[in-house]
Amino acid sequence: MRSWQDVRDTIGDAFTDSLKRIRYCFPTPDANRARWPTHGLWRQFEEIINEDLQQNCAGVLPNDVINANCVAKMRELDALLTGVLITRAAISDMSGDGFGEFMGQHVETLLRRVSEHPVSVEERIVKARGRYRLR
Repeated sequence: MRSWQDVRDTIGDAFTDSLKRIRYCFPTPDANRARWPTHGLWRQFEEIINEDLQQNCAGVLPNDVINANCVAKMRELDALLTGVLITRAAISDMSGDGFGEFMGQHVETLLRRVSEHPVSVEERIVKARGRYRLR
């Protein structure tokens, strides 16, 4: 979601998805919670969501949005990497014909730099994952 209009368009989807994941029940002595009866207030809540938020449904599930954002971010990062490597090749006086070989050799250089970094690659990946939280 990127704007308030996106929220208005998909809030029904978010609530509909949440109705599949949670419910409010009457506790009973039965140890199996799946058999507990659904509370009347929860049924009313479900009816309101199903009736009043239909105009706010786009048919998009939260996981679909997360996956689309993830793919878009990877595409963006690949474009940035491509541009940086082309610039690096230009500064190294490489021609277009030698670019593939240059990339192969430069990957080794990058791996060496990663291994020389004082913070482990695993810690850096965890930090980056926390920053994006795309999944």
